[in-house]
Amino acid sequence: MIIKQKTKSTLRILCSAIFTFLLLGCGGSDSDSTTIENDETTIPDTGGDTGGSDGDGDKGDDDSGDEGEDDEGEDNGGGTGEDGSEEPPQDFNLGMAALNDTGIGFGSDYDRNGSDCSTTITASDNVTPLDQDCSQGRSAAADSDSNGANGFDFTRINADGSEYSGSGNYNSAPWSCVRDNRTGLMWEVKTRDGGVRDAGNTYRWGGLTALERQDAEREGDYYDDWNGLIITTNEENLCGYSDWRVPTNSHLMSIAHFGASSRSTKIDNDYFPNTVSDFYWSSMPYRGEHGEFYAWAFQYVFGNNKNIQRYQSAALRLVRIIDPVSTSSSMQETPDERYTVNEDGTVTDLATGLMWAQCVAGLDGTLCDGGTAEAMDWGDALAYAQSHDLAGHSDWRLPNNKELFSLIDFNTVSPAINLNIFPSTTQEYTWSSSPMIEFSQDSWFINFKTGLNWFKGRSDAMLVRVVRSGIDDLQLAEVDIQEGEGIISDDGLGTVSGSMEPVDVHAQVLINEQGLTGDPTVGRDLPNINDAKAQLGKALFYSKRLSGEYDTACASCHHPVLGGGDNLSWPVGYDAVDVFHDFKPNLLGSGRYFNGSDADELDGYPVIGRNAPTIFNLGLMDRGLFWDARVESVSNTPGARGTDAGIITPDSANTSTADINIPSGASLANAQSRFPTITHNEMRGDEPLGTSNQAYRDMLAERFVGDNQWEELFLSAFGSNTITFDRIAEALAAFEESMVFADNPWKEYVGALRGEANKDINSLSFDQKVGAVLFMTAGDEGGAACSQCHSGDNFTDEEFHAIGLGQVGPGNGDDNQFVTGSDFGRQNVTGDIGDAYHFRTSPLLNVAVTGPYMHNGALSTLTQVMDVYGNPGGAMNNLLGISTILNANASFNEIGNAEYCELTSVVDIMSKYGESCEQVYNNMNPYAFDNTRFLFRQSFDETTSNSPAPEIDINIDQSNTVVEFMDALTDPCVTDRTCLQPWIVDESNWQQHPDYTSNPNLILLGEDKNGSHL
Repeated sequence: MIIKQKTKSTLRILCSAIFTFLLLGCGGSDSDSTTIENDETTIPDTGGDTGGSDGDGDKGDDDSGDEGEDDEGEDNGGGTGEDGSEEPPQDFNLGMAALNDTGIGFGSDYDRNGSDCSTTITASDNVTPLDQDCSQGRSAAADSDSNGANGFDFTRINADGSEYSGSGNYNSAPWSCVRDNRTGLMWEVKTRDGGVRDAGNTYRWGGLTALERQDAEREGDYYDDWNGLIITTNEENLCGYSDWRVPTNSHLMSIAHFGASSRSTKIDNDYFPNTVSDFYWSSMPYRGEHGEFYAWAFQYVFGNNKNIQRYQSAALRLVRIIDPVSTSSSMQETPDERYTVNEDGTVTDLATGLMWAQCVAGLDGTLCDGGTAEAMDWGDALAYAQSHDLAGHSDWRLPNNKELFSLIDFNTVSPAINLNIFPSTTQEYTWSSSPMIEFSQDSWFINFKTGLNWFKGRSDAMLVRVVRSGIDDLQLAEVDIQEGEGIISDDGLGTVSGSMEPVDVHAQVLINEQGLTGDPTVGRDLPNINDAKAQLGKALFYSKRLSGEYDTACASCHHPVLGGGDNLSWPVGYDAVDVFHDFKPNLLGSGRYFNGSDADELDGYPVIGRNAPTIFNLGLMDRGLFWDARVESVSNTPGARGTDAGIITPDSANTSTADINIPSGASLANAQSRFPTITHNEMRGDEPLGTSNQAYRDMLAERFVGDNQWEELFLSAFGSNTITFDRIAEALAAFEESMVFADNPWKEYVGALRGEANKDINSLSFDQKVGAVLFMTAGDEGGAACSQCHSGDNFTDEEFHAIGLGQVGPGNGDDNQFVTGSDFGRQNVTGDIGDAYHFRTSPLLNVAVTGPYMHNGALSTLTQVMDVYGNPGGAMNNLLGISTILNANASFNEIGNAEYCELTSVVDIMSKYGESCEQVYNNMNPYAFDNTRFLFRQSFDETTSNSPAPEIDINIDQSNTVVEFMDALTDPCVTDRTCLQPWIVDESNWQQHPDYTSNPNLILLGEDKNGSHL
């Protein structure tokens, strides 16, 4: 059933049937336009040429004249233009009378935000300030008052439709709605009473008023979850209206307060109490890749829109709008009739009054097909806009975030803009004039691929589209009456549940597209732990005979109980002691210290700069090993493990030639095992290297010759008791490659989706499935973009990427004219400066147990890892405890709570010596901040990086689901001591070790700092 409401208690006349005015499709005063609040001009409901002019153009019955005049006194987008020509009347709206300002009241330079508009970037003359968001619009023109902060103008409304006159304390004197006096929108206020409008209620997408719900050819699922909210609200005639609906993206954006300093929500909580950090659904389906699974939503944590899965639960805030004036019945928000294309390279938007340059900077011509689009950093973009003189106007500027957002057409993608009006527009990022408040090196931009708004470093280069004027900053909307119909019954059009849950359908599509089987061992001939070679390799792996000073084994840094690593940020190889300086090489993980006995070493501090990667699933790698893949297959043949065409190593004649010392058919693991033994900081210690690497390895092999126990193992493995280092390397490889742990819940889930018998589709939780979808979805399609690099069944592309993580540990000893004590990564192998700070993509199987993370060991948790990708600058700020990574004058831990101080290796040193975190930092690597700042810039610069860091836009809740998904990549065996026993030498089986008879001290029996055996 539907009902129709004509008026409120106050008398209003009906609007013109032709709907020729910008603002109202109905309602309005029957007298001249008057001020209703704050002496601000009301946008009238009469027809005629209004346009928001602030000059001498005709404003219909409004005689307020100059109140919206800009600094230059030029026309404000309507009425009579500077050339005397009549600009077209504004006769189009999208349920709103005008755009709200962003609420930003501070200016910025490149790496800091000010407290007011006095902080700014100057032009090339170093004198002229470049106007930013805060110096324009309502935040600059309208006085801040009790009706809203920084240019907003709200009125609280009671449930019966009367204006609220209470204290403004919602808890003691609540209100039911908020009228936005600028836009004309009326908003539902959420409660905390457990009722139908409770802020904690969440819904799947697609109920009543969702766009295209009634279309026979609609795509994707439409759920009925929020129908009860709409029907109940309309039946109650909440705040005098019964046409409540779900808002669009533009409506949700209108109340975002980008100047709010609170990290909780970017909205005026004095008017919108109980706003939650969840996404709020819009009514709009998504048009990007796999759009049938997505719809648009908006979150007020940062103030950004995002496509999220329809089957996810999100919050909802209802709105009632001005009856739209539009000749289009589709969801398209930018139809041709909304714009007037002028003949001077400009376009007038009839919905906002804004005048736009038809082409982005650098392009010209009627089709914008002349010239070359110019990308520029944020400061240059501000300068370009301010100095522009297109069509004889001198008041061009860079649009703020909401203005640029208004150009998005959410009914199309790549680009999400009306190409008939703005030809040759591409999907590249485009700058706004709005700085980001939390991250003082970032400003807001629009990604016109699909219509996402997000923030990025101000030094980045983006496209520029200039704007001028708009509806008078001081004008307010007239109070609207209801002319549309209100829905108070269900339409019966919700999606009927299918045989498979939507999240499983979505995951299945992505799994098939990315060719995943769930089983990375398919097609691989890998050793078994019970093979004779693997058993010999196990004995060698736990023997200290392979270290120069007989104090370190392979297991010292790669113990199965410690996730195949050592649980430290930076390994301690030879010369390990405990906290009391007792020689205790068997102590592994936390509590293991480096003795630092040499003159150039600092007592207690590690000297190995890179994190020890897990040894688990080494046999699944085909391209290279080590963080920089300095051991690399010549062919990179999938499934071959380097066995088919030779292996390049640091001992090779050059960087493209196989190492002649590696036997034919040897695997990557075989080649890799040869290098820790010859490395001073890892296993060799102070033992002289001799004449060559090979000579040293031969010396190590001689240590085993003549020992009957060892010779028997070699005989069993190779058919003869001849002991060579080639055989040692081959046996070590067999043991390491036998550690295949890939039977995880994810494998079970993929098998179920592939129709394999006896597989459980619920081996993953709902949140883990959502996380898997985000993991596999591209960043510019709303996902976490993880599979961009962590691809395939082993979750690695085995390529090299720069992700902006600086060397905060001991470093690799790499210096140049810019940095000291750094780590150049892959550049050290290839010599290509474009490979600087690039490191191999880590495989992710069992990643939940293999921390700390990254090549520099700087991240303790997977949540921190996700933060690096979601907000690299912010993650580095948190790691180092600084305000912004781009500020060269910042100092380590200047704002406290540096996550660096929580790293196990750092905590251990602080505990050992009673030093502060700052002291540890300066002793460890005093150049860490400078290194991080430098490489952070280079890692995100496409002109200098062969593989710039990926960027994603996901919130905390979404990030948490990705972390939960990664937990599902854990084989239960790696957390089960009994299951791991076949790969461990301990007190239960060390009598069988060949060193037990001759010298049991040479067997590494791992123990923790409490003396318990691992």
